[in-house]
This record gives sequence, structure tokens and C-alpha cells, in this order.
Amino acid sequence: LKDVVRRGPTSVRTAIGYVRQALAALRLGHRRGLVHRDIKPHNVLVDTEGGLKVTDFGIARSGASQVTEAGSIIGTAQYLSPEQAKGGAIDPRSDLYSLGILLYELLTGRVPFSGSTPLEIAMKHLSEIPVPPSEHRTDIPSDLDKVVLRALAKDPDDRFQNAQDMDADLARVERGLA
Repeated sequence: LKDVVRRGPTSVRTAIGYVRQALAALRLGHRRGLVHRDIKPHNVLVDTEGGLKVTDFGIARSGASQVTEAGSIIGTAQYLSPEQAKGGAIDPRSDLYSLGILLYELLTGRVPFSGSTPLEIAMKHLSEIPVPPSEHRTDIPSDLDKVVLRALAKDPDDRFQNAQDMDADLARVERGLA
């Protein structure tokens, strides 16, 4: 998927379709008690028919867990959830935050938080509210902005509580596209 992102923003339909496929994979993992902990374009493969495979479960853990090991944060700075950035306990909602970052990137061609160091980026995950994707592209419907911003809520309790709920909202947005 990183190759797709490098080419620039995708269509709204493509972005929704890709994220819905990733949600299906996460839903399966989450039901089995796995939290991926490193959702990013490099860990999502796209086949020639546009099908996705979520890969690299190398740092996945069963159930809620701490993300620090020997004092370091595990994950990729641009896609860290706020709780990962703090080195706190994470659960499946952390994966949904990271997938929200991925959706933002698919729609806009950029991640919502950038900086010159991983620490600077991590601090933005903790403190900055992202601008809605529609501020970068006028063809993004407001309902899709709402899905993205809910996925990117700082407090996990304000996010989608599971992959099924996020998928249901994306399906509603998809049905509403002309």
C-alpha cells in the first residue's frame, strides 16, 4: 500500500474500499485477542485485483498490553496512537486510530502529523487535533471527515470501539456517494 500512497491521494471510493478490507482483517485479529500495534502502509499488501492483506504481526500482542519494551516505544511514529506515544496500555482501539491515519493518508496524500523527529511527531499525536481531510480535498464528504476524525480521537473512549462499528460507518458513507 505504500506504493499506492506514494502516487498521491486515491479516489474516495478506493480509500474507503481499502480501509474496509483492512478493517475486516483487524476484526478477525481483534476477535482472537490480537492487537497489531503497527498498522501502516508498509504492512498492508495490495494484490493485482486490489485485494488487501494485513501483514507483519511481528509486534502484535494478545489483548491489552504495554507498548514499551526496555524503555522504547514500539510502532512507527506517523501512525502511533496517543496511548502508544505515551507508552501506555493499548487495545484494539489503538489499531483503529492507526487505520484512521492510514485513511487520512489515502485521502490526502499526507499523514495528519509530521515533524523532524519521531518524538516531535509523537507529541503531535498527543496534543494536536488534525485538520479535516476535506480541507485538503473538496470532494471528501463531511460524513467521511467525521469517520476519520472519530478514528483519530485522542481519547480511546471517543473513538470507534471496534472494527465493526468503524466499518458500518464507512459502509454508510460509501452508500451515500453519488
